Amino acid sequence: MDLFLRRSNKPNIFLFSKKRRMARRIRLGAAMLFIGLAVVSSGFYLTGRVNSLVRVKPANSRELLVYSEKAGQFGLQEELTKESLAKLIGSRNLDQDDGTVFSVKAKAGRSMFVRTTLDPALQKWAVKTVNKTQADEAAVVALDPENGNVLAMASYSVEKRPDNLTLCSDFPAASLFKIITAAAAVESKHMSSQSTIAYDGSKHTLYRKNLAKDVNKGQNQATLKKSFAESINTVFGKIGAFALGPSALQEYAQRFYFNQPIGFVMPVETSRFVTPDADYYHLAEIASGFNNTTRVSPLHGAMLAAAVANGGLVIEPTLVREVFDESNNIYYHQEPVTLGRPISSRTADELKRMMIATITDGTGRKHFRDIRTNRVLSSLEIGGKTGSINDDRGRRVDWFVCFAGRPRTDEKMALAVLVVHHNDKIGVRAARIGRECIIRYF
Repeated sequence: MDLFLRRSNKPNIFLFSKKRRMARRIRLGAAMLFIGLAVVSSGFYLTGRVNSLVRVKPANSRELLVYSEKAGQFGLQEELTKESLAKLIGSRNLDQDDGTVFSVKAKAGRSMFVRTTLDPALQKWAVKTVNKTQADEAAVVALDPENGNVLAMASYSVEKRPDNLTLCSDFPAASLFKIITAAAAVESKHMSSQSTIAYDGSKHTLYRKNLAKDVNKGQNQATLKKSFAESINTVFGKIGAFALGPSALQEYAQRFYFNQPIGFVMPVETSRFVTPDADYYHLAEIASGFNNTTRVSPLHGAMLAAAVANGGLVIEPTLVREVFDESNNIYYHQEPVTLGRPISSRTADELKRMMIATITDGTGRKHFRDIRTNRVLSSLEIGGKTGSINDDRGRRVDWFVCFAGRPRTDEKMALAVLVVHHNDKIGVRAARIGRECIIRYF
């Protein structure tokens, strides 16, 4: 809506009349007052110049006109930054009633309302699901890979930890790190999903004797796609030790935001990557995920899958659409933020092929046997990565990250599921929860 006066280049004798100019101003003022009253009576709220207004819709469904962040939020009493908002919300554990709006206390006990990006039905299901796992800890994060909107965020701890586990980087990344190693191999060493690597030994062990110093030597052979799908540790160990080396592993870990803060409206712990030394076995452990030093949060795990689904682009995750007060004053309005492109679209396509093979022919096949016959699953493109390892307390850490979407549409989801089983008592698997989440959403 732009209001302006057109100036005429033609002379006008009335402009020289003081009385005429005064009458004209009165009429213009009356017209502007009438427009203002009409706007207010129709439920609009004006905060500044009309040519910078954007439309948002708060929880009470009353449409407001407010400034976007790019317009400077002119006219707001105080502006909330992402950092101040993270302090305001804290690391609260979201429950099933936080699906649309929840309240927080600002200065002097003032109530503020946070309108979320959560899908209410999916959030309710996620909260109930993690609480029924009978595991020590469990977490689910689902987000839209194209705009970063968090669709579900739920966590559970048998020890009743007060913090939100989806934001904690206490958990070994395990074979999730094979996503990073595969990306580095394709991007920097020009490998493809069809590249062949030779190896010795079994698939899920890692022994020094099986790490010959040549990726082309070994009694067994597998493509990179098969090695990824079946999570063959020795293949990824050899790639890391003898093809990539410590500098490439460190570079691509940082590209995927390990050892870097993740901007979010809640405080997120930094995922940790310790640069390996030149010892080839140590390099192999890091590259294959066969270690407890590389740590990742469930939110970060969902971001890894989202980057692949989004053609290599990483979009900053967000939980908040807007923050407003009891008078419907808007203090924060979120817009999608592109963090960067850690890999090319070609590399992302290769990773997609590997992750799809994980579901159809690899470690995720058990939980997706009916992918071609199930009414929902058969209509989707699904790719994933599993991972499991014992943590420092002897508990089994079980991961599943994936992307799912309807081909040729914008309907997509990226997902991370974590289940920490109590020692040898293995309950519901992370991939099983992931399957149910996909079906629920689509």
